[in-house]
Amino acid sequence: MCVPGGRGGQAAGQRWTGQPGVALLGPGPVATRTGQHWSQDTRSRPAVTEPRSLREQLAEVPDSLALLEGLFTHSPVPYAVFTSDGHCLLTNPAFLAMFGAAPPPEYSLFKDELLAQLGYAKLLQRVVSGERVQTPVFWYDVKELAHVRAPAEARRIAISCTGFPLVASSGGVTHLAVAYKDMTAELAAREAAQVERRNLLQVFTQAPVALSVLRGYELRYEFANPLLQKLMGGRELNGRTQEEAIPDLSPELLSLHRGVLETGERAIAREYPITIDYEGAGRVETRFWNIIFEPLRDERGLVDGLVTLAFDVTEQVFARQAVESQQKWLEAVLDLMPMPVVMADPASGDLNFSNAAADRLYGLHIPKDVPTTAYGEHFHVTDLEGRRLSVDDLPSNRAARGERLDGLEVHWHTPAGRYALSISSETLPAMHGHPSVVVIPFLDITRLKTVEQHLQEAVRARDEFLSVASHELKTPLTSLGLRLQSFVRAIHADPESALAQRHGREVEAMRRQVTRLAELVDGLLDVSRISTGRLKLQFEPVDLPSLVSEVAARFELEAARAGCELHVTQAEGFEGVWDRLRLEQVVSNLLSNALKYGAGAPVHIDVAPGGMGARLRVKDRGIGIDPEAHARIFQKFERAVSERNYGGMGLGLYVTRTLVEALGGTIQVDSQPGEGATFVVELPLQPAR
Repeated sequence: MCVPGGRGGQAAGQRWTGQPGVALLGPGPVATRTGQHWSQDTRSRPAVTEPRSLREQLAEVPDSLALLEGLFTHSPVPYAVFTSDGHCLLTNPAFLAMFGAAPPPEYSLFKDELLAQLGYAKLLQRVVSGERVQTPVFWYDVKELAHVRAPAEARRIAISCTGFPLVASSGGVTHLAVAYKDMTAELAAREAAQVERRNLLQVFTQAPVALSVLRGYELRYEFANPLLQKLMGGRELNGRTQEEAIPDLSPELLSLHRGVLETGERAIAREYPITIDYEGAGRVETRFWNIIFEPLRDERGLVDGLVTLAFDVTEQVFARQAVESQQKWLEAVLDLMPMPVVMADPASGDLNFSNAAADRLYGLHIPKDVPTTAYGEHFHVTDLEGRRLSVDDLPSNRAARGERLDGLEVHWHTPAGRYALSISSETLPAMHGHPSVVVIPFLDITRLKTVEQHLQEAVRARDEFLSVASHELKTPLTSLGLRLQSFVRAIHADPESALAQRHGREVEAMRRQVTRLAELVDGLLDVSRISTGRLKLQFEPVDLPSLVSEVAARFELEAARAGCELHVTQAEGFEGVWDRLRLEQVVSNLLSNALKYGAGAPVHIDVAPGGMGARLRVKDRGIGIDPEAHARIFQKFERAVSERNYGGMGLGLYVTRTLVEALGGTIQVDSQPGEGATFVVELPLQPAR
């Protein structure tokens, strides 16, 4: 349209820049020049009365040329006057303000490539024929002109042009004027709005929700996105009212739509059931929807329609209903269980379930609508010593904090009574639509505790009886043993006497039985001392190899009767600090055990440093011990073989283990059936401080 440099008194080389703006322009005022008189063509106007011509009016105005020049110069409308061949003759300051410079001499309006491409060059040529024309708004960039060198500062603008002829006094069109209007801002805004509308339409079309725009009280579909049409079985919705498009829609849902139109307030329906023939095939079904109703307002602020956004949540509803059914089924199963069970929220510790057994124990329905902080008012729980637990120490709160309870014993004071409980807990992680939960089963061990108390009392009574009985038996047995020893010495002194001939064997047998009975009584006394905590140790330096040799020497006669050879292997010259009497008892018990169960085979005793400090090994080649009984034989009154074949009360190894542990050591057995047994005792050289 215009390019740098040009006529009309404009210096060549001036910069030419565009101005933003969009509007429509009307024709400018008539321009005159010395020697010529131009006027607008008025031949198309109806002649009602013959007004005075502009020339006549100007004739009465002093210096009319200056008047017209001022009008042209100060007009806010950009003007350019072109010759009939399209070259620029005049431009006003508003034109220069819009474009920055006048067109150069080589520029021709009718040869403008941009105008020619748009068809506007021919449109403007019609002005030469006397027509008044106006172009639409279009984008114009001088840099796209091939026959004009555009400055670097030039930029693209949107303009609208109005061309009108300038007629000489002779009646012919000799020039044409073009009025411009900068439409850049308006056109940019319009195009941005169009882009925004296209983007919004694309979003609505591709949205993963069923979306519609309804207008008027009759609720006519102005827009329905493809997803909504698909969900409605491909029905034609746009342009039809809701009742026409979906005749089986419930009146309640229609009222919900119209309620938004009447109130102008947003409405939300959650999991709303809609029962219609979705596929249009005569099959009615119910689906669940989350629907948002948003009112639309016109330019006056009045509600004239609404937008609906619908989310099909049928699968979620069915899934939740299935979970709820499973939950009810699980609760019914738990209610049938005889074991009390409660569940707690791991985040807050609040109880959210209790089965029937737990409620019966409580005497009422366990409260679940109270915060954890108020549990002290509803739950009275004490430890076994009777101290009341704080809210933080309640088993449910401890389990909710992540602590795993395993047989925690407490007393629960409820409206139904006082119960002793054994409580466990396990955290079940979130799965299958269920949140994580802490499961707390517990057992009513009140009766067990009562029985346990009675048993403890019976054990104490038994221990007291054993202690008293052992002491009472110890005195006569000692006297009897001394008398028998006197008889034995007398017999040994005169083996040929009548007493020796008649009662020698009986006296020896009686002495062995009294000795065995005394050992049993000693064992009972030791058990009594251990059970009542009255076992005392007297520590002193002890030469272990010497002690073992002495004990082995005392068992030589018994070993000979059992057909066993005693083999003692020992390291000389090391000692430790132990209770000598109790250590002798340990060695005696193990050696006696080996002779009893390993009769007829050698018995090996080995003493050496090692392990914790000193190691004692007693090995026989007897009947052996089943591995399953290895731990059991060290318990009170336990045996690995039948009492019918081997005598004893099952106390020897129990007493031995207790004494070894009291000395700070350990005892183990290595044995297989038929392969004998090896007992290994390890002792520290010094007692623990």
